[in-house]
Amino acid sequence: MKRPLFVLLTLLIIGTNSHSHEQQAVATYLGNEGIMVENADTKILFDPFFHNSYNHYQLVPEEIRQALFDNESPYNNIDVIFISHAHGDHFAADDMLKYLMKYPKTRLVAPKQAVDKLMALENSQAVKKQTTAIELKRGDQPKTIKLDKLLIEAVRIPHAGWPGRADISNLVFRVTLDKDVTIMHMGDADPNDAHFKPYKDYWQKNLTNTAFPPYWFFTSEDGQIILDERINAEKTIGVHVPVRVPFELEMTGEAYFSKPSEHKSVGHKH
Repeated sequence: MKRPLFVLLTLLIIGTNSHSHEQQAVATYLGNEGIMVENADTKILFDPFFHNSYNHYQLVPEEIRQALFDNESPYNNIDVIFISHAHGDHFAADDMLKYLMKYPKTRLVAPKQAVDKLMALENSQAVKKQTTAIELKRGDQPKTIKLDKLLIEAVRIPHAGWPGRADISNLVFRVTLDKDVTIMHMGDADPNDAHFKPYKDYWQKNLTNTAFPPYWFFTSEDGQIILDERINAEKTIGVHVPVRVPFELEMTGEAYFSKPSEHKSVGHKH
């Protein structure tokens, strides 16, 4: 009886150890398109500070916002903040300045339009070294930046409703954390494959573990084609979901964020 028990215990120990070496990279929902992604000891934010809900979208709850400013776990030790575009339901320059001044090790990567709004504020020169401004025109080749443990790729895709709002610099970010997990934040991208097709080689050169499209990609024929066939993503999680979840979105059966502090796995750490 002792030998079978020994074998069983050995198998349990091996199973436990092998499981401990594989950790899930996790995304935590903040509100609207606000997301925190963490992989091992790397943490990044997308569109975390904004004031305008347009009476339709989910604001970041005050307790999460305060936890960010107080550096409270799990919203602590943020490495890089990304901004998709400078609209009021995605970006607030005053909050961004306040945060960067408080945490000088945190970096900001954003469209030049957003950085310009930040730098127009009093005392903003104090955070200039923390900012990376990206200026891309429609049709430009993607831009690549290496920043600490991150490989950052950005491409300008027109804002939803194109050709309206053509002046808005909406960036799709593809970010690889620790050479291990790749995620894509799509901002308010327009679900028209004419914007994505010219970059077919760019999408295919790097597998995305999880993409975060605005929910209207799930309810658009072209949007589904882009998600399923174009951007080379293993899975998708919808964002920019209204407080009252649209019935047509629910009917798709697709994964989406709608409740702040909700967690979803986005990849594996081996």
